Amino acid sequence: MVNNLVRSLATILVGVLLIFMNSEAILLLVRILGVVFLVLAFVSAVRIVMNKRERFASNDVIVSVIDLGCIAFGLWLLLSPHVFVDFIVVLLALSLMGYALFQLYELFLVRKFVRLHWSYVIVPSLLVVAAVVAMLIPGKTLSLMTIAMGIGAVMSGLSDIFISLLVDGSRSEDTEG
Repeated sequence: MVNNLVRSLATILVGVLLIFMNSEAILLLVRILGVVFLVLAFVSAVRIVMNKRERFASNDVIVSVIDLGCIAFGLWLLLSPHVFVDFIVVLLALSLMGYALFQLYELFLVRKFVRLHWSYVIVPSLLVVAAVVAMLIPGKTLSLMTIAMGIGAVMSGLSDIFISLLVDGSRSEDTEG
């Protein structure tokens, strides 16, 4: 319960930040991606240096070159995040498209067992349209996409809290009875 509550509150906090600081949020996301590249490259480089004391592997040269590329790319993301904003928007649009298509697929599977009203298809269809628009004009949809992601994160966090309260309430009723 506590872990779920902390995760839900963190999701709500991220959502609020995305809603109210939408232009800075995407730059922060790009910089975080740069830090991830740097950390992974440094960890791999340290592993190679520690491993060289024991034995030299033939792929260490290739991995070292890849690590240098990751370090350069991570620094580029940290120092010039504006260059990659449109790319990140396209990636987010692709993830939104995947999410919407998965929802449509789930509705298709559920339809075999339960009769569904046609309105259940509206939101996933709108998400597909929004993802296509975001991929076609990423610069114009950046602010709107981060606000939509923030609203989605807040709603997801609130629903997680609500579900865990329901589950915790049903568990306490089961132990009492």
